[in-house]
Amino acid sequence: MARLLCFIGEISLDFQSELTQELSKVAEKNGHEVVFCVNFDTTSVNPMYGIIEKKIIYLPDLKSFDGIVFCHDTYAIHDMEYELSDYVHTHCDVPAISLRVIDDNCYTIMFNDHPAMCKMVEHFIVDHKFTRICFMTGRMELDDAHRRLDAYRDTMAKYGIEITDGMVFYGDYWRDRGDEALDYFLKNNDEMPQAIVCSNDYMALSICNALNNRNLVVGKDICVSGLDDIDEARYHLPPLTTLRGSTQSLSKAVIDTFDDIWNGKEPKKHIYLPLDPVIRNSCGCVAEIDYTSFNNLYQNKEAILAALHFSPYLTLDFDAADSFADLVYSIHLMLVNKSYGSPEDFGTIYFCLCDEKERQDNMVEMASNFTNNMILSAIITRGDVKLCDEMFERKEILPEKYMEEKGQTYIFSLHCKDVCYGYIVLKIKDITKINHLIKALMFSVGNALDRIRMFSENKTIQQLKEQSYVDELTKISNRRFMEHFIHKLYERLQRTGEAFCVMSIDLDGLKYINDNYGHLEGDNAIISIAKILDEIKPQHGMAARTGGDEFMLLFPSEKEKEAERYVERIYYLIRKYNKNSDKPYELSASIGFEFCREGMDLLVCMHEADKKMYAIKSAKKNSRKD
Repeated sequence: MARLLCFIGEISLDFQSELTQELSKVAEKNGHEVVFCVNFDTTSVNPMYGIIEKKIIYLPDLKSFDGIVFCHDTYAIHDMEYELSDYVHTHCDVPAISLRVIDDNCYTIMFNDHPAMCKMVEHFIVDHKFTRICFMTGRMELDDAHRRLDAYRDTMAKYGIEITDGMVFYGDYWRDRGDEALDYFLKNNDEMPQAIVCSNDYMALSICNALNNRNLVVGKDICVSGLDDIDEARYHLPPLTTLRGSTQSLSKAVIDTFDDIWNGKEPKKHIYLPLDPVIRNSCGCVAEIDYTSFNNLYQNKEAILAALHFSPYLTLDFDAADSFADLVYSIHLMLVNKSYGSPEDFGTIYFCLCDEKERQDNMVEMASNFTNNMILSAIITRGDVKLCDEMFERKEILPEKYMEEKGQTYIFSLHCKDVCYGYIVLKIKDITKINHLIKALMFSVGNALDRIRMFSENKTIQQLKEQSYVDELTKISNRRFMEHFIHKLYERLQRTGEAFCVMSIDLDGLKYINDNYGHLEGDNAIISIAKILDEIKPQHGMAARTGGDEFMLLFPSEKEKEAERYVERIYYLIRKYNKNSDKPYELSASIGFEFCREGMDLLVCMHEADKKMYAIKSAKKNSRKD
């Protein structure tokens, strides 16, 4: 069995998502394995993120693989493709293949986009009799952008059609410049374009959206074409005319080329695969709409909406983690939460953290690099979390016994700004079910690790944090810590099924004490109740002041009699206080409790405890009136 290493970026996008699936499938069919090193676009955030993202280049041991695949046009980090190619070329002699981008250091497999783009431009000229045809380029630092622009120019010249400066807009292969491009074409041409040919589908769809925003009809007022045939092109209205290259044929060509090399054959340096025109309605042709694609649209929309809804809570929940173990358990609960996928969707997640002892011994630039030895610190599976402390050499990626597990293998670096914490290895059958969430998950975990490190290293900050959990008047826990503590109890309930008791306590008659004896005596009453609750709280429970005269007692339990004993104990200590007190008033409190068990909503549980407490309080008031 041969092992292949593939460097790829932004796997949630259509081409990358399809390629990883097809390449894994074809490799497995031929008895090979593919490991994917994934990086993310960081152009819109702190540039330090990009520096560490790019260091995934140096994570694997290149010599332990039999072949390397580059996906240069999927990286969005400046100069990453050049740094990666040079590093591989100078540090190992295994064969390498670049996909869709010519790389002089290795073999290249690409779609033959020049003749295909010529056919697309010719379609508008010959079949539609257009002469006012504009062009939106891709990123001009990439060879394919030049080839596609040259095809447009060559075809226009072939038919004697002049290209003015206003007919070419320099784009970036992404979907956020459609309005700018359309404004450019409309402003810099005497007549409105008849067609806009785009270097890829993302830009073509952005042009379609810009036309719709101006009440211009795609395929009638201005025709549009793209390249790639992404899913969205098929279910867009009108469906997008485009050029399609098969990721299956691309994957097959990769494996066939490596097989030839391993068998002593010399393949061509540049291998070209065909792009086929897909004529739909956006170019002005009348084509039957494939309504089955709309089912894919619905499913894709639901997946994206679920990820958008889910992602903000990653940071919120991880922020409660005070240790790596807390973080791992929080991740497990978030991933198996039914609001996003199911437990099996996430495969097996391995947390490989840098060896901090090695960093201490070698301080030079270690914080921003992976250590030579890594620590397998945790494993999350469908129904379990395993904390571990297993050292291994980074070149192994994982200890050998774990690498043997079946499934596609993805590696993501864990970092925050310029500090590298390690990496995550994901073993999974089908990453498409969660690929919209991966980026948010990895960045949130990296940020959480950075926050945990900051608190563990800075004792002053840790002390300030602890002080922020204490109620200034009573010196017991405040509402902030209560929320933190109850969240931990609820996490444990979901993880182990261990129920807990929520006890709501309200001081009776505080207004009467304040009005008749002054606020200092009111504060004394609050402090006295707090001391009683702090005295009787269970070993693994907590007492907190959650408001002016409101308190809460929390502890693991599901036994009614145990909770009743605590209530009786509180009432006993209040009676004892009143008996020994020389105050001109008596302490009194109303108490209600509820158990939070499996399947119960936490807020409902808290509300029920409050409701029972207020019922007792109300009964006392009515009794006094009688």
